[in-house]
Amino acid sequence: MVEKDSQLSALDIGELDMYVQSMEPWCIDAIGNQAWLDWHIRLQKLNQQAVLEASSMQEEITKETLISYGKLPVLVQEAICIQVWRLKIYPQIMKLEPAPTNTFGVYMVLYHEAVAVGLLETVLFHEDGAQCVSEVAIDLLHYAVDQLTALVALINAVFHLKSELLLTVFSNGYLKPLSAKELDSETAVEELERQKRDLQFDISMRCISIVRYLAEHMEVAGIGASISTNLYKTYDVPSILCHLIQLQPWRKANDNGDIQIFNFGRWSKPSAEDLSQMHRSEAQLWLCLRQLLLEPRLPHHYTIDECRRSTFCSLQAKITDAMLDQVPPLGDLKMFLCRLAVGDYSSLHNRTNGVKNPGCTLIEVVPQIKKSYLKEVHKRTKSLAKAQLEHFKMDGSESSRNMAKKLLESYTSDAALAMDSGGAKCAKCGDKASKKCSRCKTEWYCGRECQVQQWPKHKEICDQFSSLCM
Repeated sequence: MVEKDSQLSALDIGELDMYVQSMEPWCIDAIGNQAWLDWHIRLQKLNQQAVLEASSMQEEITKETLISYGKLPVLVQEAICIQVWRLKIYPQIMKLEPAPTNTFGVYMVLYHEAVAVGLLETVLFHEDGAQCVSEVAIDLLHYAVDQLTALVALINAVFHLKSELLLTVFSNGYLKPLSAKELDSETAVEELERQKRDLQFDISMRCISIVRYLAEHMEVAGIGASISTNLYKTYDVPSILCHLIQLQPWRKANDNGDIQIFNFGRWSKPSAEDLSQMHRSEAQLWLCLRQLLLEPRLPHHYTIDECRRSTFCSLQAKITDAMLDQVPPLGDLKMFLCRLAVGDYSSLHNRTNGVKNPGCTLIEVVPQIKKSYLKEVHKRTKSLAKAQLEHFKMDGSESSRNMAKKLLESYTSDAALAMDSGGAKCAKCGDKASKKCSRCKTEWYCGRECQVQQWPKHKEICDQFSSLCM
């Protein structure tokens, strides 16, 4: 990651307290209107500021302000709100307008979910962050596991489909990188679907960190019993993590064997340094699995039967000396797996110090937020989609131009570019890039030659941004 300017800020003086104090949960009906748009821009700036502070080792004032005002639960509600919108309203919008000329408004809503999850990931690294979300921790865990199980199910489905269907899923770009020719021939809807998949993948990778932080801080937050029940019994998160480690979803290769790695929210060709280092998502998976398998509550909530034992032991050989050099705490996990490979751990279930644990939860906390949002849109998906579609139309009117200008300013501010440049890759060749299109500021290039070659593909979206903001 590049060095960040210690003086760089996404917020003006006085905006931080004002933005955080005004944070309130939004209903699905309001998505896309002018007030919601202003909220989206504020949330984007808060996320930018939090990342700048964390990555440049500044005092994390944004984190402290969010916690002091008790606003982290709002971020959890926002993520779940957009999740329900994505599952219920988005398909209806695409049915109403199957060939849109402009998809920027819809993409903005999908991106909102990623912003909320990104800010949660940054803040939950700290114990006091986990304490602040204790009241909605089960809802957050349910949301995060939803993302991970969907990713595992999708990749597993690829490997079990018949060959003719397998080609269809490969061509969607989950496991096989799209060629430059395929990208050039994308329609607006296909591009939006690809962007949606990449956003969901980014969210899934961030949810690995969120699950880890909840597991690490559950005792401090006073939510140990309820979180443990859900982690081990309800969702079997250790098994999900094992599947993800085996599948390595952050890597994919084309027919020629060229590898792409998912970094900084995009797929790109890795450098030699990238390949020699442990991928961030892989490290989070291993650390999360370590936390869950070495957790003292494990014997009370989790039976390591022969099937699970075999799955866990298969990971033992993957913990190499090179990995241990980069992530030393994994030594404890390797030792645990070695003992598991030669011993019988089934007797540990429901026993601690020889005393049998009843293994029951008298009062189980169940997620409520998603249920309430689903109730809000019940039998209203078509009417909501029709109303919101009007908000997303970029018709060249003064209001739509103002909306585009505001959004573009938030996405291309100095703070946003500083966050992005650390992982910026050339849109044409995938190498590290340091220059952006001066016209729309939405695409990176390594040099003039690649920019000229990419222009036929980039021209349409560049014209859209430019015409909207004129």
